[in-house]
Order: sequence, then C-alpha cells, then structure tokens
Amino acid sequence: MIELDQGNRRQSVRLDFVSDVIVRSAKGDKIIKGELINLSIGGMSLRTPVLLDNGLQCIVAILIKDRYSQLVIKDVEGVVVRSSDGEIGIKFKHHFEWLALFHVYYSKSSETD
Repeated sequence: MIELDQGNRRQSVRLDFVSDVIVRSAKGDKIIKGELINLSIGGMSLRTPVLLDNGLQCIVAILIKDRYSQLVIKDVEGVVVRSSDGEIGIKFKHHFEWLALFHVYYSKSSETD
C-alpha cells in the first residue's frame, strides 16, 4: 500500500512493504534481523526485538523473497534515528534508488492475489 500522510513532516511517499531486513553496525560489531514495515526514498522502519542506539551508523540489506528466487539489496548506508517499542527507524545517507523496484513488485504481487 502506498501511503501519503498530509499531516506528516515527511516529504516523500512511504510504501508499506513486508520483507526481511538485516542491519549491521558500520563497525561490524552488531548485527540484527528484523521485518521491514515501510520504506521511502529517505529511510525505512523495521520491527525487531533487538533495538540499536540512536545515532548508530549502519549498513542495511533488504531481502525480497518470491516463490522461486530471492533478491538482495545490500550496502544501503544509514543512521538509526528512532529505536523504541520493538521498532527502529533508519534514515538513509543517500536517496534509496531502488524504491521504484518496490512499487513494481508491489503492483505485480497484488495482481496475483
């Protein structure tokens, strides 16, 4: 589902998309797994039982699984901007150039439902 909240300070569209995510600290000393909640050109939100410190520089990998294959988008640099109640918010250092791929994949998967 594509969601644009007019009352929100965000300047871009968020895409609700469920997928596996792996986040590791830039130093490589912490690695956690979580579930993507939503994604935008500027950042993402994920659900995870293990929280990371705000301000932590991190590297993200997003795993998109289909029936017969898996696509991995890796080496997305970011910083943890929110970490509480089982949820982490990550702001990307650079615009997420693969966002259009998620829109296409979402459209494809909703056609088969």
